[in-house]
Amino acid sequence: MRREQNTEEAGRKKNMSSEEDYAEGRKIESDEMRALTYRNRPSLYRGIQQLKKSANMLRRRKKFMILIILAVVVVGCLIYNNMRVFEEYDILVNEPRSDVSSTGFAEMDGKLIKYSSDGIIYMNAHQVIWSSAYNIQTPIVDVCEKMIVVGEQNGSQIYIYDAEKGQVGNFQTLLPIQKVRVASQGVVAAVLEDGEVTWINLYDKEGNEIARHRTSVAESGYPLDIAISPDGLKMVVSFLTMTNGIMTTQVVFYNFGVVGQAQTNNQTNSETYENTIVPKVEYLDDTTAVAFRDNGFTIFKGKQIQEKKAEVELDQDIVSIFYDSEVLGFVFQSDISNQRYKIQLYNLNGKKKMEQYINEDFVDIKMNGGKIMLYNSHNFSIYSIHGKKIFEGTYQEPIVSLMKISGFRKYLVITEKSMDQIRLK
Repeated sequence: MRREQNTEEAGRKKNMSSEEDYAEGRKIESDEMRALTYRNRPSLYRGIQQLKKSANMLRRRKKFMILIILAVVVVGCLIYNNMRVFEEYDILVNEPRSDVSSTGFAEMDGKLIKYSSDGIIYMNAHQVIWSSAYNIQTPIVDVCEKMIVVGEQNGSQIYIYDAEKGQVGNFQTLLPIQKVRVASQGVVAAVLEDGEVTWINLYDKEGNEIARHRTSVAESGYPLDIAISPDGLKMVVSFLTMTNGIMTTQVVFYNFGVVGQAQTNNQTNSETYENTIVPKVEYLDDTTAVAFRDNGFTIFKGKQIQEKKAEVELDQDIVSIFYDSEVLGFVFQSDISNQRYKIQLYNLNGKKKMEQYINEDFVDIKMNGGKIMLYNSHNFSIYSIHGKKIFEGTYQEPIVSLMKISGFRKYLVITEKSMDQIRLK
């Protein structure tokens, strides 16, 4: 029995020794594997990073190729559009006109103003935003940003309208109205006739008199034109006088704020031109005014006091002028035999930016939506501000007015019978 027990014990010891040896072997193998893994980890990590880097590079190359393709498409479209002159159009909407034939048209904030002796309508290309009735025999209209003034020429009624609210003011003057201008907050400048005396008055929307200036032909001349700055604080007037047989125009600036209160009659500056007529003056913004002379133009700049910054002499007779807040345009008779007119554009530093000869006859030319548009009763043409002809064609009905509306190559053509939305093609 003892021998069997000894034999079993020896067997157990042997088994335990074998298990310990096995465990020790596993431990050694595991340690070797870990050591091998640790030794190979840097190369594995570098391999994984290299794969990620390659994948990112492929993605970047793919994006880059897509951008190149898009750029090529865009540049191709631009080149195509710049080289192409459109000659046809689609009529998208044809809306018969129901207004009277004497209706006038103006533009405000990219939308259309229709006015007549019976009232005013403000609308987009196809929908009325608001309308207002009045009874004015001869309405005259001015627009500044989102404000409209309608005055009764040779009468006494003045109506003020806001683009969003409609009518915001109405009052009567004591003297007949010759001209009206409006500022962006509703301040109105009016030229009133009183026999040999002319008054230039400023009113708020309620008709309260803010300022008044008396002038006569004998004293300072006849006011050919007036303009008021969008902030309603500054005004410029072109006075025409005749002294000893010499025709003279004086361009006078006024300030109705704190700066002008310290000056006599609020006058802050003036410029005199002999043998020259200045038929139009205009504020392009709160600090920039332009005097359009019959032999050129002068640009004045200044926050409170406008001073002469550029003066350009034009050696040809001016046929027509047009402008926006950044560019001044002039049309002259052509100086070459095979073209009718010559167009020149100038920036607000007096530098010529474009010259283009055209052969189209026109009754009106305007700048709208970054485009130069000219038309007569049956034909219209459109140019870019760089002088590139965009469209030339004939319209099916006599054209009354033309304007750019929102949308790709979309325009509004107003005829004697309808208002048509068109797209050039």
